[in-house]
Amino acid sequence: MISQEEFDTFVNDYNQDYILLLTRASREHYDCLITSFMVLKDLYNMIQVLFDSGNYTYSVMPYPYTFRTDLQLMKTLGFSDEEVANIFSFLEYVKKTQGMEFEACLEAGTLAMCARVK
Repeated sequence: MISQEEFDTFVNDYNQDYILLLTRASREHYDCLITSFMVLKDLYNMIQVLFDSGNYTYSVMPYPYTFRTDLQLMKTLGFSDEEVANIFSFLEYVKKTQGMEFEACLEAGTLAMCARVK
């Protein structure tokens, strides 16, 4: 069993990593970003499972995992219009290089990791 403090650390780490990955996308550093998002998705899912157990509360809410249509979130996190456009361009990049939507890549798991990028 983990402590509430450890749970809070997981959420804070997730939020920091989420911003880091969006920052990479905003600067068009797309290499292996799909793989990084897969790892982040696993952390997000673990946080949700722990929270759903009823043993933990959110001191800080985790950012929503999906960012496809959340322009307001991007603005709240401090991304400029150009950076937001680059983040959303990452979704097009994924479809072009992987032949499937971003969310499908996350579901496909290891089939869509960075070694597969064409």
